[in-house]
Amino acid sequence: MIGTRRLSRLLLLLPSARLGGTERHSAALAARLHAQAGLAVDLAAEPAVLEGLGAPEGVGLHPARLAWEADEEPAARAARQAAETRRLLADLQPDAALVALPWPDAGNGILPVLAEAALPRLVLLHLAPEAEPPVVPPALGLEGAVVAAVSAPIGRRAARAWGLPDASVAVLPNPAPRPSALDRAATRVELRAALGLSPTERLLLFVGRLEEAKGADLLPGIIGRLDATLLVAGDGALRGMLQEIAAADPFKRLRLLGPVADPAPWYLAADALLLPSRLEGAPLAFLEAAAHGCPVVATPAAVEAFGDAAPRIASVAETSDPAGIAAAAAALLADPARAARLSAAAAKQVAGRDWAGVTTQALGLLRAATAAARGGTA
Repeated sequence: MIGTRRLSRLLLLLPSARLGGTERHSAALAARLHAQAGLAVDLAAEPAVLEGLGAPEGVGLHPARLAWEADEEPAARAARQAAETRRLLADLQPDAALVALPWPDAGNGILPVLAEAALPRLVLLHLAPEAEPPVVPPALGLEGAVVAAVSAPIGRRAARAWGLPDASVAVLPNPAPRPSALDRAATRVELRAALGLSPTERLLLFVGRLEEAKGADLLPGIIGRLDATLLVAGDGALRGMLQEIAAADPFKRLRLLGPVADPAPWYLAADALLLPSRLEGAPLAFLEAAAHGCPVVATPAAVEAFGDAAPRIASVAETSDPAGIAAAAAALLADPARAARLSAAAAKQVAGRDWAGVTTQALGLLRAATAAARGGTA
């Protein structure tokens, strides 16, 4: 119950319109909080998002019209979110809430309702653009919340967008997966053969949503400058455009796989992952590639979360256009020893980012929110 201030039942609110890394991460965190801490966890999101999440173990799924729609009038969107949040609080009676935001204003109708209910809450921001601070910060009731972001750069942008002190935003990093037990050499031969490629032909990989923020529109220009094949795993608004370009290329340098439930085997088969993003929080594709020993070619924005370590763990392009990214990829492919050094350093960088540690940290932040609401100790 809301009034007990004991942390036993958690409501995770996910105001996303589509399925992607943020949404899968949130569902996995919900399942881990249930398994590791024994919390009863309810996850509320749009029906289409819930359908894509499957059935996270131990998590109750609740359809709710919470999606942040960019083309919807802000006041109408906030009113819709507020009404749905009030309904969920009345129906589920949580002890605390976790709001996983894909964008700074994605929960503008949710957060004030949680504040009005004096509900302990953790607000976790996954992505935010560089922007000037608003003249008047939005009235979201964040003063009583625990606020976190998936990386330090996103945390700084969150503080600016919401009018908070930088030091008040914690970092809750995305975890890296466990390395696959598959045999690298055998997987490389098998998957490349399925593409009609030999084990020695160059194969690059892109994993992510096919949208401009991820740099998917740059992929044809990048691969057109390289003697390699580019395999694209993902879905999104640019899929049709990429399919047309792929179909017109007699050399079949661009191959579209569509959505892939488990990309781990492809990280083992590829020579490098392309990460041409214009904006990232803590890129899951990088964490996956690093865990599986796949070198990464990235724009500066794509690996911003890693700060000064970025050039030691990825081949970072000097410019973020197709020519610059292709040059960084060509340099990596031409120097196997450097590629091995970068992938080893990346694996070491993410080795401590396991789900157990991230879940423990999330639980600590939730307990801090509960303690703050009680005015005592969780």
